[in-house]
Amino acid sequence: MKTFASIHRRGSGFTLAEVMIALGIVATVMVGMLAAMPHALMSIKDSNNLTVMGRIAQEVISDIQMSEWEDIDKNFKGQKFKYDNEGLPFEGRPGQHETYEARVELVQDRVSLGNNLEYSTDHMRKVRVQVEYLNMGIYFKDEKLRRKYTQIYNFPVANQNQTAVK
Repeated sequence: MKTFASIHRRGSGFTLAEVMIALGIVATVMVGMLAAMPHALMSIKDSNNLTVMGRIAQEVISDIQMSEWEDIDKNFKGQKFKYDNEGLPFEGRPGQHETYEARVELVQDRVSLGNNLEYSTDHMRKVRVQVEYLNMGIYFKDEKLRRKYTQIYNFPVANQNQTAVK
């Protein structure tokens, strides 16, 4: 005669073979996910670098726009600005490393905004800001890596001080 306990024991639970197959599938999926982790971490790092570089370029261009028109050449032409890993100006505090360098180039060409809208350098100027990621304050020796970790931003800057225009 079958008892109530023997009937329930037979229908509940998994066999050893089912458990082993399930563990094999889980292990295979986890190995695949672990293999993708280095690529994902590199993508996150590159994305962070691009974000910080864009913010640095925006800060430099903002400083140029707030300057007096006549002082732009003197204060920014050919200048290099150092920033830390968060995109803040490098001040040499303990634990702070030079991580980014912004270089400013003032292009002397006329500015064209399309549709035959051209402006002389009295009214508008082209500004090129190169932002480079430095590895602990050191430039990459490999030129290919330097190009990979350098972003170039081009901005037109308008003369905000109308009294300087003749």
